Amino acid sequence: MNNDTINVDISKKWQLLLWKVFLSVAIMFMVVEVIICLVKKDLGMARGAYMGLYVAIPLVIYAGVLSGTLYVLKKNKLTENGADWLVSMMMFVIFIVPAFEHYDAIVLALLPMVSIVITAVFANQNITLVMTLLTFCSLIINDIRLYSLFEWKEISFGAYVTASFGLVLVLSVVTFLLNMHTKELMESIGNFTVRQMNLMTELRKDPLTGLYNRRSFEESLEKEIRRTEENGEKAYIAIFDIDHFKNVNDTYGHSNGDVVIKALCKMLKEKSKDYGLAFRYGGEEFVILFNNIELPKVINVVEDVRTEFRCYYFQFMNNSGITCSCGVAEYSKGESAKAWFNRADNSLYQAKEAGRNRTVVSE
Repeated sequence: MNNDTINVDISKKWQLLLWKVFLSVAIMFMVVEVIICLVKKDLGMARGAYMGLYVAIPLVIYAGVLSGTLYVLKKNKLTENGADWLVSMMMFVIFIVPAFEHYDAIVLALLPMVSIVITAVFANQNITLVMTLLTFCSLIINDIRLYSLFEWKEISFGAYVTASFGLVLVLSVVTFLLNMHTKELMESIGNFTVRQMNLMTELRKDPLTGLYNRRSFEESLEKEIRRTEENGEKAYIAIFDIDHFKNVNDTYGHSNGDVVIKALCKMLKEKSKDYGLAFRYGGEEFVILFNNIELPKVINVVEDVRTEFRCYYFQFMNNSGITCSCGVAEYSKGESAKAWFNRADNSLYQAKEAGRNRTVVSE
C-alpha cells in the first residue's frame, strides 16, 4: 500500500461523510420552509404559490443534486480530484438555493461563504478559489436585488456590501492557509501509515526467502476455510519438504543451505503466483495454499516445482543434486484448519516413506 492509495481512501470517506451532512442540511432547510409556510400568516403570496416556489422547486433541486452526486461517488468512475470537485459543487448548490430565495435575510444571503471554508477538507487551492469566485458572484447578484428593496435605500448599503465582500476575502485567505496545513498533515499521516503498513508486511514475511511466514499461513488458512465454506470453491494445501536437508547443511555449510532454500522458494513463488500463495512454514518446510482450482492443475504446479528443483544445478554440490517431497490435501467441508493441514502433512510423510522425491495426494 502506498501513500496515494491511503489518500484516496481518506478522500472517499470524507466525500461520503460530507454527502451525509449536506443531506441533513437539505432536509433541515426543507423542514424550516414547510414550517414557515404552515405557521407564518403573512407570506406575501398565496400559500400554494409559496409551497411551489420555496418548497417544491428546492426539493427537486436538492433531490437531483444529492442523488446524482451519490450515484457518481458510488460508481467510482471519477478521479479523487474529480470527486472532490463534484462534492464541492454539491455543497455550493445546496447553500445557494436558500441564499437566492431569501436574499433579503442577511444570514441566508451569506450562506455560500460556508462552502469556502469547507473546501479546506480537500486541501485543494483551485477548488477554494472557484468557490470564492462563485460566492462573490452570488453576493453581487443578491446585492443588486437587495438594492432594489425600498428599506435598503435608507441604511448604509455600501457598508453592508463592503463588510460582506471583506468577509469573503478573509475566509478565502484563511482557507488557503488551512489547505496548506491540511495537505501537509495528510501527507505526514499518509507517510506514517505507509511505514506502519510496510512494517506489518515485513513482519509477516520470512526475511531469508521473502515468502509469507508461518503466522501469515495460519491466518490465511482460517480465511481460506471461511471463504471456501461460503462459496463452495475448492482449495488445496501442498506441503513441500527438502529431502535430506540436514546432510546439505552438514556437508556444504549453512550458507549453501540457504542457497538451496532460496532456489526452491523462488520456484514456489513463480509457479504458484496465479493460483495461490506460497509460505515458509519453518526450516526446510514450505506450503502453497491453492484456491479456486482443480486438482489436476494443482498436481501440474506441484510436479513442475518438484521436477525443476530436482534438475536445478548447484555448483557447490558437484552435480549430486537434491530433491524435495510433497503432500497434497483438498479441503473437506466442515474440516478444521488443523485437521486439513495434518492430512497434507500425513501425505508428505507417506511421500518420504515411499522413497522421497515424489508427490502424494491425500484421499
